[in-house]
Amino acid sequence: MILLLMARFLVHFVPLRFWRASLGRVGPSRCVAGERGKRQVVRAVIRAAQRLPVNMVCLPRAMAVQWMLRRRGQPSALVFGILPERGNGDLHALHAWVEVDAEIIIGNDPTRNYARGLMLVQP
Repeated sequence: MILLLMARFLVHFVPLRFWRASLGRVGPSRCVAGERGKRQVVRAVIRAAQRLPVNMVCLPRAMAVQWMLRRRGQPSALVFGILPERGNGDLHALHAWVEVDAEIIIGNDPTRNYARGLMLVQP
């Protein structure tokens, strides 16, 4: 819960340039992590987000998962995407998710076709 609240605070009040490095470096993804460990992290973040009195959208959830996997030494990639047809500054056109071994582990939205943008990879 603390990581989710911290992520929400950073997203809303601190410019990206000050906290982007905590999510990894920009680069291509070829990350492999243990199946059990990544599922436990995702479940913990989802449960914590459901218990908080504020709405946790995709970016704080993805940030919390990325930080938790990093702390466990498991490589992952936080990916920012945009809907090409709505990419004119509309915040609802933006989305974030976390990938491990080219699989989206949190933030999957099969109803939309997001174009991949910036990818932050942690070794």
